[in-house]
Amino acid sequence: MQKVYDGILYAVRDIAEHLRLNLTSKVETSNEFGEMQLDTDIHTDNIIFEALKKTGVVYAAASEEIPYLKILNPEGQFIVTFDPLDGSSVVDANFSVGSIFAIWKRKPHLGEVDHMLGFTGKEVIGAAIASYGPRTCMIVYN
Repeated sequence: MQKVYDGILYAVRDIAEHLRLNLTSKVETSNEFGEMQLDTDIHTDNIIFEALKKTGVVYAAASEEIPYLKILNPEGQFIVTFDPLDGSSVVDANFSVGSIFAIWKRKPHLGEVDHMLGFTGKEVIGAAIASYGPRTCMIVYN
């Protein structure tokens, strides 16, 4: 589980740096929920997926931008769901934005499927929330 939190921490660090150094702009796509995407939404999503993959212990992950399980490590033990940049539509107004994570234990019967049918909120085994601003803060629940 520590490796999952380490991956999240590295992603949060990289997202904070990206937000400090880059402007945001709309792209010509929308997510699965019909919301217009910012380039920052896509970039932060990629940062998190890559960091989770590097842990070697995350089986799959899903996000607001990609709301189906993306297999990262076939032998992994965990599933992570996340909102890569909650509040991204107000990031240019210098309002607080953040990332939200939930960690689930992979169910043994879950083969290589692209959904989380049968999972409930009671099965969340860990969580984290990061807030980006003048200082980046992260709260971890274990």
